[in-house]
Amino acid sequence: MEENSNSQEDRPSSNNEHSAGANNSTQNNEKTKRHRRGKLDTANERTFKCPDCEKSYLSDPALVVHRKTKHGYIGEGEKRARGRPKASEEQEISYRKAQEYYNNFFNNENRKKNGQEKFDIDFIKNNFIKIYNDLKQKNIESFKGLQNVEHYPFYNLVVNLWDIKDPILAKESKTENNKKEDGNNEKKCSNPPMEQVFYLYLKDLADKTNNNYFEFSLKFIILYREFINNFKKSVMNKEQSNSNVKEDNYSEIYCAEEIPESCNDFFLDFLQPRGYNDKEYISLAQYFCFWLYDKKYTQSYLTLMN
Repeated sequence: MEENSNSQEDRPSSNNEHSAGANNSTQNNEKTKRHRRGKLDTANERTFKCPDCEKSYLSDPALVVHRKTKHGYIGEGEKRARGRPKASEEQEISYRKAQEYYNNFFNNENRKKNGQEKFDIDFIKNNFIKIYNDLKQKNIESFKGLQNVEHYPFYNLVVNLWDIKDPILAKESKTENNKKEDGNNEKKCSNPPMEQVFYLYLKDLADKTNNNYFEFSLKFIILYREFINNFKKSVMNKEQSNSNVKEDNYSEIYCAEEIPESCNDFFLDFLQPRGYNDKEYISLAQYFCFWLYDKKYTQSYLTLMN
């Protein structure tokens, strides 16, 4: 038995046996080569640490991939790949597009200056009288009980300030944000109230547009003022039984922050039911809201319509 056993060990292997052994050896080598260090490796081996967070990696390429995908890292000589930009970039792109559009807003034939403008106090008064008579015939709420335009608060504000070079305006107004439980506003806005913002906007328009478009813009502002005062009066009277917001004075107390978000209600619930369907009101509202945003009177503006 031992002899036979020894003779078999000394005998050369067959070709099949040799081939099988070689294959097994090759497979083992491939498995060894393909082995990668993974998450279960010891932390001491992860010497490549991310400077932006607490994570560490086994190799520099892995760290670079992490920084690019998680932190927006761009290597030297590289350019950001095309694709959807991040939220902050989108906001900046949107703002730049709007800024470019509104910088050319008054190049339109109907809006641009014609060299014959004269925005003196008589022109302002006559425009107010014309708009006042028109809105009174339309039964706009605030004009029903007025004997004449001189009893209209916004008229007096604009006329009294128009020729003053640097009028002293209020520095603070209330905002609807951060209400106390009793309904009063604890936080005050660092901007002037709407009423004075309307005036500043009209003064700015006088340097940019013609007489006809200024009259159109003045009417837009007056209509919006009537909407916000009457709308807010009804809302606050429902919410607060002891509300002290009277008709015509919401715009005298509160800042302009909510103007952009209220424009949709202004168009649907106020302008259209009263027959004001001119599409130019939409364009003007977009410009007005961007102007408010650009002057830091609001934190938002209306998105451009394609």
